[in-house]
Amino acid sequence: MFDVGFWEISLILVLALLVLGPERLPVAARKVGYWLGKGRRYIEGVKHEVGKELDSAELKRLLHNQSVQIEELQNKISQGTNDLSNDVQNVFDTDEAESRSEPQYEILEEDDDEMDDEYDDEIDQPVNEVTDKSQ
Repeated sequence: MFDVGFWEISLILVLALLVLGPERLPVAARKVGYWLGKGRRYIEGVKHEVGKELDSAELKRLLHNQSVQIEELQNKISQGTNDLSNDVQNVFDTDEAESRSEPQYEILEEDDDEMDDEYDDEIDQPVNEVTDKSQ
């Protein structure tokens, strides 16, 4: 910032001694030291805050990268799930198509009257047996 060498500092000290005098020079030197220390602490605080801010920016960047990776993984998982469900659906569709084309059971057709008579006979028979046993 400022290029202050030995000769510049010695010139400032001689001028301060002439202007302030030997009585007030030690008090002025303490005040100058106090304000220089306060300025250094302030600058260090600012550096620390800037460093923390840069670290938080780095953390924000890392969090953003992680969220992007998580979204990509979720998309891959949902795509895999959809593919799997489509494959399963296709397997069931082909099984249903095969079962529709070839029935696995025989369809019996009879007259309704004959079926009713047979059914009535079956119902009457156990009732007759029960009445015979009770007598």
